[in-house]
Amino acid sequence: RFKMILQSAARATRGGDRARDARADDDDDDDDDARGRTPTMTYARRRKRGRAETATETRRATASATKSRAATIARSTTREGEGGEGKARADARAIEDAEKRRTQMCLDLGQSSMRHATCARCGLVYAKGDPSDEKTHAQYHAKFLANANGGGAGAMTLKPGEGQSAVWESEDGEARCVALDGGKATKSAIERVARGIERELNMPEDWILQQAKGAVKAYVCVSKKGHRVVGALFAEKIARAYRTLPDVKNATDATEGTIVSHGGVAEKAVCGIRAVWVHSSARRAGLARAMLNAARARAVPGYVVAAAECAFTQPTESGTALALAYCESDTFLVY
Repeated sequence: RFKMILQSAARATRGGDRARDARADDDDDDDDDARGRTPTMTYARRRKRGRAETATETRRATASATKSRAATIARSTTREGEGGEGKARADARAIEDAEKRRTQMCLDLGQSSMRHATCARCGLVYAKGDPSDEKTHAQYHAKFLANANGGGAGAMTLKPGEGQSAVWESEDGEARCVALDGGKATKSAIERVARGIERELNMPEDWILQQAKGAVKAYVCVSKKGHRVVGALFAEKIARAYRTLPDVKNATDATEGTIVSHGGVAEKAVCGIRAVWVHSSARRAGLARAMLNAARARAVPGYVVAAAECAFTQPTESGTALALAYCESDTFLVY
């Protein structure tokens, strides 16, 4: 009986030792997990443990190690991507800094509009309340009104001066035609008028003067009121031209105006009309005919060129009608 009591006490002691060992092992595992270390050697401290417990600890260790390696790879990938995305992030930070440094330029005091406005008359878009924009709009608006009211190409003016020869004057004295004979005083005026005519006729820049084969003579019609340019003609001497086909006025295109075709046979020509223009408000008053007569009379000294010897560059629909009426024929010369 005494022997049985000793055996029972021994079994109880061994059971208590196993429980204390299990609790100590669990505490060690918790400490390892808290420090972020992988408990790969936890099973080595235990004695007489089953295969199931050992397999469980191994699986835990493998899962923890896998998570650690994945985190390391993610951190490495992030560092590699920072090199390519660094510029984009720097630009974003620069934009944010610029937005923070913005200065308020307008105060909202209940005004009806704080944005850009479009002028209903001239069509210019400007910022109301901005002194520079207000000044620009006032200047542009004045030029637009002057042009709309008969101020000529771009509301140009030509005051009487040296190098101008009067070649024609209207019966009522409201308009006159002058020939610009060159010289320093008139050279700048010729260039200025030529640029204005190029804009009105949608010609390439510097086409009238720079791309001419010879010397170009300018004839300008000026109104008495305000000395505004209401017409201009540029002529040059030529030798050959081509006659258009009959009924050219019937060959029209919706976008390009009149399409002029010629037979391809060169004929003699003396005076080439490089460009002719009359303001819409001054048409049907004989200005174009007066400038053409002056160009014919002054093209060759001592000789008046016949109308049939005058040639025109590719004309617009209105220019075609003018050429046909002036030449009094169903054809005219082009070059």
